[in-house]
Amino acid sequence: MATVFHQIQHWTYTLAPGDAFWLSYGPDDRYKNGTVQVTCCASSQVEGQIFTQTISVPEVFITSIPFRSGDITSDSVYAGFNVTNRGQNTINYFSVAITVISP
Repeated sequence: MATVFHQIQHWTYTLAPGDAFWLSYGPDDRYKNGTVQVTCCASSQVEGQIFTQTISVPEVFITSIPFRSGDITSDSVYAGFNVTNRGQNTINYFSVAITVISP
């Protein structure tokens, strides 16, 4: 039976058209054996005006950093990705949703 972990965070960060913002989550053992999916959604309402917004997460990077405690070696595992403004308008608010499906 699979285990599903889901988390949403809201960000206030200015992304001009074409800009990217690197985010990294972890360390978390769920990233070792699970399928990690990330999506973002930009707020289309900015200071009383409505704009079309396009935001993307082109790929997710899983980074394992080994560490040793005595004779035991383990990994700290992180999920990292760029949030990219692909539209023509500046993005000031967006949400990030991370889902991990583990065996």
